[in-house]
Parts: sequence; structure tokens; C-alpha cells
Amino acid sequence: MKLPSFFRTPRYQRFHIEPRYYDPVKEEIDKRTEAIRRELGTGNDELDRPGYGSRIAGSFKTRKSASTGSATITQLVIMVLLVAVIFGYLYVGNMALYIFALLSSVLIYLKMKRII
Repeated sequence: MKLPSFFRTPRYQRFHIEPRYYDPVKEEIDKRTEAIRRELGTGNDELDRPGYGSRIAGSFKTRKSASTGSATITQLVIMVLLVAVIFGYLYVGNMALYIFALLSSVLIYLKMKRII
């Protein structure tokens, strides 16, 4: 069980590498087909340079983390509750502390049940 906090700790990242295999037969076939395409004059630039468009498009995609929205909402709720308790304690007294204890226990219960 992880307690909510104001500070977001970075998650660890696993090192993942995909091995590259060298296949001389496949490379020779690719060279021959590319030479044949150039001789035939296909006229299509994308066939002459395979894979450039997909690599460039993939480079500009942004990666979104799945947990960023939930964490920021929880942090916002906790900060609002703390500010409300401070002002409530100044104006009402100990009753604000009891209300805060009740609301924080409900918030922790909902967080554990993954509703929030």
C-alpha cells in the first residue's frame, strides 16, 4: 500500500534491448531487389528509401504515462483538504480536525479500492 504524497517519485525504467541479427542472404536479396527497382525506374521515391517515413513519424510521438492524471488529482485533493483544515481550525476549532480525520480516512479507503 502506498500512501499519497505531495511529491511525485520517478518510476524505475527497465533496460530493454532488442538484439540485431545479421543475415547475409537477406541483405544480398535486398540489394538485388533495390538494384532492379533502380534499373526499372519505378519513379517512386518512397520505394527507393524504405523505412524513413515510419522512423521519422515514430520519433515525434509523445509517450504518456498512465498514472499521471490520477496522481495529480489526488495531490490536488490532498492540498485542498489541508488548506481547508487550516482555515477551518482557525475559524471553527477542533471540529475542523475531526472532519479532516473523517475525510482523510474516506479518501484513503477510496484510494485503496481504486475508485479515485
